[in-house]
Amino acid sequence: MLQLIERQASINAPPAPSRLADPELLADIANEAAASHNLSPNSDRVQLFSRLLHDIRIGGAWKRTGGGRLPETESALIRNIAPQYREKLTLLDLGASDGITTVELVRSLRARWHGELTAYLTDRNLSLHRYRLGPLVEYRAVDGEPIMARIGRVGLRVARQRHTEDGIYTGLERWYLGFKALRKRLRFDAAISLVNPIATSEPGVVVKEMDCLCYYDDLVGKLAAIRASNVLNLGYFTPTQVQQAVQYMRSYLADDGCLVISRNSEQAASEVENGSVWLKRKDRLQWIEDFGSGSEIRDIVGKQGCAPAARI
Repeated sequence: MLQLIERQASINAPPAPSRLADPELLADIANEAAASHNLSPNSDRVQLFSRLLHDIRIGGAWKRTGGGRLPETESALIRNIAPQYREKLTLLDLGASDGITTVELVRSLRARWHGELTAYLTDRNLSLHRYRLGPLVEYRAVDGEPIMARIGRVGLRVARQRHTEDGIYTGLERWYLGFKALRKRLRFDAAISLVNPIATSEPGVVVKEMDCLCYYDDLVGKLAAIRASNVLNLGYFTPTQVQQAVQYMRSYLADDGCLVISRNSEQAASEVENGSVWLKRKDRLQWIEDFGSGSEIRDIVGKQGCAPAARI
């Protein structure tokens, strides 16, 4: 369906449901923030950046994010990170989206322990690539998946849906994607960062593109903690893929390292975090506690998370 693209100017005036948010505003906010200091997760422009991502679907998943969404995972990590790592802490935030919750976690940990802290802010898609041919503009994911096409203020969402047979829409979307010769003539124009400027300016935060189903030798045995919130869900991955991802994460953890896996669920006008905590003990993952109703993949982790990591 063709829709008007709206340049939202304020967090208090979100785009109408019938309209598309303008991806170009992400770059505008990043440029505005480049010269700013002491950004707050509660500032209007920081929150607006996160809100704009809500209108972007990549890989079949909406990039839902926002400040203040993960207080329970923060508390779980504070309770369970081993004392020997608190003076020099390295952690991984898996599937951190724009990184605003990574910044909140880093600031909470730093305020409590005052030690050296490095946090890997990771996601499979950290930028949106813009291609152009005359007035036609197409936005694509890093892997080339088409996300949106536009001419001026008229846009067409072409990102695939997760639960469709062929992975894409029908109607106008299929019609547009059928112009393969035309689309091949589009040329790369710019990369628009999907990382919130508050995260790129935060000391200790390292931005890293990462696929949880790939194995990263440089992380093996180096992490005191891993948080995987709203990413390792059975709606996104098969049980076999979850097993694989958990095996990799287990190998990244140092001895006594802490793993927190959670998923937010909507209840009335709020969100509830449901998660579980494990510690790595003698190369095995030992369940420690639940919060909310616990992680939906707790049984999978319990049955398969202790197996040796198989590399791909």
